[in-house]
Amino acid sequence: MTRLRRFYYQNAVYHVNFRGNNKQTVLGTNPDKIDLLISVGKLQQRRNFKVYGFVLMDNHAHFVIEATEHHDISKIMQAILLSFSVKYRRKYGYEGHVWQGRFNSRPILTAEYFRGCLNYIHNNPVKAGMVDEGGKYAYSSARFYGGHDSKGVYDYFSLSRFGDTSTLT
Repeated sequence: MTRLRRFYYQNAVYHVNFRGNNKQTVLGTNPDKIDLLISVGKLQQRRNFKVYGFVLMDNHAHFVIEATEHHDISKIMQAILLSFSVKYRRKYGYEGHVWQGRFNSRPILTAEYFRGCLNYIHNNPVKAGMVDEGGKYAYSSARFYGGHDSKGVYDYFSLSRFGDTSTLT
C-alpha cells in the first residue's frame, strides 16, 4: 500500500512531531538535545524558517514551525532529521533508522489551535512527571514565552513570537 501524499501550504505554520525508532530514547542526554537544537539552528539560518515553539523529550520532540515560500515543511524536516541522524550514528556507532517512520505534521490554521498546540507541547514534560510546571523544563520554549530564559538553548536558534502570547504557559 502506498503512502498518502502530503499537502503543503506556502508560508504555513505546522505542528510537527517525530519520535525515536521503536519509541526508543534518542534524545536521552543533554548533549543529544543540544545536537538537535544545533541542527535546527544551522538549517534555520540556511532556509529562513521560523520556530514558534518546541519541546524535546527523551524519545520524541514537537516543534511549531512556519515553512517558507521556497522550502516546504517536508524539506525543512528532512534536512533537520538527516543532519541530526548523521551526528547520532557517528557518535554512537548506531546503524539503522534513528527516527520512526515519517514525521507527523498538521497545519495550524487558527489562533486558537496555535495557542492550544503550544500549551500541549509545553505541558509534555509536566504530563511525563519530569517537572511540575512547563517553564521549569530546560528543553522547551515554555521558558521563552514565560520570560524566564533568554539564553541557554535559545543561543542555538531563534524563536519567534506569534501574536498575543500572554495566555501561553
